[in-house]
Amino acid sequence: MAKRKRGAVKNKTVRRTAKRRVSRARIQPKRLIRSSQRKIGIAVKNLILFVILTTASYLLYTNSKTILYQNLFFLLSMILGFVAVAFLVALVTLLFLKAMGK
Repeated sequence: MAKRKRGAVKNKTVRRTAKRRVSRARIQPKRLIRSSQRKIGIAVKNLILFVILTTASYLLYTNSKTILYQNLFFLLSMILGFVAVAFLVALVTLLFLKAMGK
């Protein structure tokens, strides 16, 4: 038989805490919205496209004889007209930002 040690023997456990490495995010200055020629060009092209589509849809609405086509082209011209107005607002905003930047 093996001899037992007398007295209380405690198991010593070492708790190691992992250190967190906290990296603070660099605070970048707020970037200003800048108006570039590319953005203005895209807005102009889309505005022209949707104005043409709205006009074509309106012309089809006025020349349609069937009530189904009249309702369809009227709804289509309204939706495309609102999109054209949205591009007009975007274009005016970009031109305003360009004027304020100078």
